[in-house]
Amino acid sequence: MDIVARKSDLLRELQLVQGIVERKNSIPILSNVLLEAEGESLAVAATDLDVSLRGSCPAQVARPGATTLSAKKLYEVVRSLPDSDVHLTVESDGWASLECERSHFRMAGLPREDFPSLPEATGGSAIEIPGSLLRDLIARTSFAITAEDARYYLAGALLVLARDGVALVATDGHRLAYARRSAKLKLGESLRVLVPRKAVGELQQLLDDGPVSFQQAANHLVFSVGGRVLASKMIEGQFPAYEKVVELKGDKVALLEREALTAAVRRVSLLSAERSRAVRVGLQEGSLELSASSPEMGEARESLPTEYHGAAVEIGFNAQYLLDFLSSAGTAQVSLELRDQESQGMLRPVAEGEGEFTDHRYVVMPMRL
Repeated sequence: MDIVARKSDLLRELQLVQGIVERKNSIPILSNVLLEAEGESLAVAATDLDVSLRGSCPAQVARPGATTLSAKKLYEVVRSLPDSDVHLTVESDGWASLECERSHFRMAGLPREDFPSLPEATGGSAIEIPGSLLRDLIARTSFAITAEDARYYLAGALLVLARDGVALVATDGHRLAYARRSAKLKLGESLRVLVPRKAVGELQQLLDDGPVSFQQAANHLVFSVGGRVLASKMIEGQFPAYEKVVELKGDKVALLEREALTAAVRRVSLLSAERSRAVRVGLQEGSLELSASSPEMGEARESLPTEYHGAAVEIGFNAQYLLDFLSSAGTAQVSLELRDQESQGMLRPVAEGEGEFTDHRYVVMPMRL
C-alpha cells in the first residue's frame, strides 16, 4: 500500500474511531484500526465486536492495499505531525512507514486477514431521520442510561420511530428521561429498537444537520451518517414500560428560572453527603427552598422565588440527577411537578412560544430524607 493524504483528513477519521477501540483487549487485532486504500480514498475502520465504525478520507493512492495498525499510537503519531501531507507506505513484511516533511516513523502492523468482518448497510429499505433531531434527542436523554452492565436491558436507549415522530427513552431505574420530536418518517408500522450505550455515544459524535439513514441488518443496527457507517449489535431484552411513568402528574407545580435553580442546586449540594448527593427540596407558598447537610461537612440552605400557592411539600432528590436535566433542558424556565415526599418528581422545560421541541419529560425517584 502506498498513499498520500492530508494530515487533517486522516486525523479526523482516526479521532472518530478512538472511542470504538478497546484499550485493554485480549484480542490484539481489536486494538488496531483497519486501513484500506483503493481508488481515491483511504477507508478507516475499527470494531470491538459489538460496535463498529467505518469512515474514509480522500487520498492519492499510488498502490492499493490494506493493513491494520495500533489505533491509539497511529492517532498520536498523526496528531503530532506538521499540518501537511502524510505519506503512508506498507511493505510486504507488514511494517508501515509514515513520512511528513522531516518526520519519519515506522510501525508494526497486523495482517488485514486477521481483522473481523464488519456489518454493512444492506440494499433494503432504510429510514431517513433528520440528524439535528436525533442529536437533540440524545443530548436530552443519554445521561440517564445506566452504567451497570449487569442490567443489560437498561444499558441503552429505546429508539421509537413512528410516521409522525421520533422518541428516545433512557433510564437507570432511579430516573427516566423521555424526549420526542415531531417528524415525517417514511415507514410502515412503528418501530422500537434498543440502541446500546456505547453506540449512542458514538452516534452523537457523528451527527450533524444532515440526514441519518437507519436500518436493521440481521442482528445489527446500522446508522449511515455523512458517508460513515456505525453498526451495533442489538440489545435483546424488554425495556421497561415507560408510557405510564411519563404520564403521571403531580398536583403541585412550580415554575422556576433554570439558571437560578441550577446555580442553587450546585451551591447547596457542596455540603451534601458525598455518597448520596441528596438535597432536600421544600415547596411552599411563594418559594422553593433547597437544603443539604452532612455530619462531616455542615449544612447549606437557599431559597428561590416561585409563583406557587398550593400546599407545602418536602422531598429529597439526588443533586446530580437534577443537574443532568437542567443542563440539557435548554429553556429559560422549567417546571417541577410534585405530589408527596414518597412519589416521583417530574421536571419539564417550559416552551417559549412555538418552539420546535415537542415533548421532554424527566422523572426522578425520591430519596429518603
